[in-house]
Amino acid sequence: GPAAMAGWAKAAALTAAAAYGAMKMIEEMRKRGLIGTEEWVEVGTVTTLFVYPIKSCKGQAQEALRLDEYGAVNDRRYMIVDENGRFVTQRQEATLCQIAPSISADGSLKIEAPGMSACTVRPTKRTSAEHPELEAGIWEDDVTVVDQGGEISTWLSDFVGRKLRLVGMSERYERISSRKFTPRRSFGKTAFSDGYPLLLISEESLHHLNSLLSVPLPMNRFRPNIVIKTDGGAFAEDSWKRIKIDNLEMDIVKPCSRCKITTTDQVTGYRDEEPLITLSRFRTRKDVGAPCGDKTDVFFGQNVCHMTEGEVRRGHRVFARRNLFFFLSPMFV
Repeated sequence: GPAAMAGWAKAAALTAAAAYGAMKMIEEMRKRGLIGTEEWVEVGTVTTLFVYPIKSCKGQAQEALRLDEYGAVNDRRYMIVDENGRFVTQRQEATLCQIAPSISADGSLKIEAPGMSACTVRPTKRTSAEHPELEAGIWEDDVTVVDQGGEISTWLSDFVGRKLRLVGMSERYERISSRKFTPRRSFGKTAFSDGYPLLLISEESLHHLNSLLSVPLPMNRFRPNIVIKTDGGAFAEDSWKRIKIDNLEMDIVKPCSRCKITTTDQVTGYRDEEPLITLSRFRTRKDVGAPCGDKTDVFFGQNVCHMTEGEVRRGHRVFARRNLFFFLSPMFV
C-alpha cells in the first residue's frame, strides 16, 4: 500500500544519502592522504640490505639482494635443528647470535664464532649417506631438508653445548607463506624465515622507537632484509599496501609481530626487557590495525611478499601505493 511505498522511498532516500555521505568522506580522506590512491608515490630510498644465511645467526650486509622464488638468495636457506628435528633459534639459544655465517662465490658456507676455529663446508641439496634427507619442523610446518654433514653439526654442538645439526633445503623442499594473508599474485613461498620471504623496516621507525628508549638499539635487533629511509616519517610503512623498487613490485602483507629475539644483544647474547615493553605501549595489534595476533603481541616492521625475481640494490628509489584501510590485507584491497 501507500504506507509501504512511502517506507521504501524513505529507506531508498536514506541509503542514497548515506552513500553520498560516504563518497564525500572518502574523497576528503583521499585529499588529506589518509587513504590510498592507485598512483605510485615516491616514498624513500633503500639504504641497507641484509641476508641471514643460517636462521637466527648473524646477518650479512649486502650491496644488493637477488630475489628468487623463495626470497633473497642466501637468506635463511639453512637452519639449526635439535635431535628431534625441531628448529632451534635465539629464542632457545641466545648464543646463536654470535655465529657468523658467510657464503662465498663458489657456494661454500663458512661459520665463525668467538673462541672457535672457522668451519667451512660445501652445502648440498643432494642426499647421500653423509647427507641424509630428513623431515624438520618449523612452527606448524614439516619440511623436507638435507642434513649438511657431521663436521658442521659437531662444530655447532660444541659451541652451543647441546646436540644440534645444520639442515638445508632439499630438492623436494616446499613451504608456503600464510595463505590467509599472502596475495595470490605473489610467489607465496618462503625458505626458513618465520613466515614470509622478506621483512622491511624504515630508519625513521627505529629512530622514533630509540627516542623512547634509555639505551638506543641498532637495527640488527629486528633482523630486516630491506631498510628504507623514507620521507613519510616514523611508521610510514604501515600505510603502504604495495611497493615498487626498481620496477620490482612487492606486497606489504601485514605488520611483523616481535618476539624476545629483539631483546637480545646481537653481539653478546645478553637479554634485556626492551624494546618489547616500550613497543607494548604503542605498537599493539589494536594500535597498528594488525589483521591477526594476540592482544599482547607487539609489531615492528612489515612482512613483504614479492611477485617476480630480480634485484634490489642500495640507493634504489622506493615507490608505494597507500593502503585503503591499514587493517585490510592486500588480498582484499
